[in-house]
Amino acid sequence: MLSPLKNGLANTLSPEALYWLRSVKRAIMSEPPLPWPYGLNEVLKADVTPAADVTPAIAIAAPAFHGSDDGRPIQDIALERYKAKQLPSPASYYGYEDVLILPAKEIAKALTLAVQYINSSHVNGDVAEFGTMGGFSAATLAMSMVFDLQRQPLGKTASGENPFRILRLFDSFEGLPEITSPVDQVAPHVVSGAWAKGGCKVLAAPELRERIGKILPPHRFELYEGWFADTVKTLPAETRFALIHFDGDLYQSTMDALVPLFERGMVSTGAILCFDDWNANRAIPTTGERQAWKELIDMFAIEASSGGDYSVGGTRFIIHSYRGIPADPE
Repeated sequence: MLSPLKNGLANTLSPEALYWLRSVKRAIMSEPPLPWPYGLNEVLKADVTPAADVTPAIAIAAPAFHGSDDGRPIQDIALERYKAKQLPSPASYYGYEDVLILPAKEIAKALTLAVQYINSSHVNGDVAEFGTMGGFSAATLAMSMVFDLQRQPLGKTASGENPFRILRLFDSFEGLPEITSPVDQVAPHVVSGAWAKGGCKVLAAPELRERIGKILPPHRFELYEGWFADTVKTLPAETRFALIHFDGDLYQSTMDALVPLFERGMVSTGAILCFDDWNANRAIPTTGERQAWKELIDMFAIEASSGGDYSVGGTRFIIHSYRGIPADPE
């Protein structure tokens, strides 16, 4: 006898959706995977009485497949399953909820790995984000930096007596500035109105401070409220950055933030620079962050390696050298 809840599921979800739901639940509970194909009632009953005589087609979130106990090579087993059509479909990996949040998950993954990179590679300096908007990526960086206490190999950073990196968050908290640069004025996102003065304003400074303060103690993060061209000038001369996540959208904002950092030698050897909107404006190379990066390379003779794209819009570079780069601390 099916419970009212399961009856409700039977009336509202497709067999495929139920299969995905049950498979995830069973994987979390370390239970055997479901076979496929399954009828609707079998999917609902499987939590209680899984069919023991059906070979599982796929184990959701299970360890890598290593073959069977009879000694046959993986190729024989794989071809047998292929012939029997016991293969996963895209729906086995991504439900509609996953599709909606997949870009954000990929951004979080990239930023988390970036923090782990600067720790494991002993890159000197703090972590910066330019453009905080709703606080999602700032919170991701903060959460990743929690583990600095165990994984950061440096005795001191550019943060002075504080032995751990500081998260430095820059935002106008007024949205995008007035768009005056000719480079930006012809960009598709600006022409369409997607980017306009005051746009991208979400969290106020107190709200962001409260959110990050739930993750890191006060001495480990700093908010810089105002336009990039003004707030970057307030940084002490000894400041260094190991990771910069730039999410300021516009060409002019990119130049306002990064030109003074490179001019003042604040970007460390090995620093990772992540551009969130690299593929905005249909990825036209004469717009936005792409155009700014070309000019920065020429202006400072930057040598950098591409770390590849991530999510739907971002890319990253590792900085090797540039004109005026300071020597690493002893």
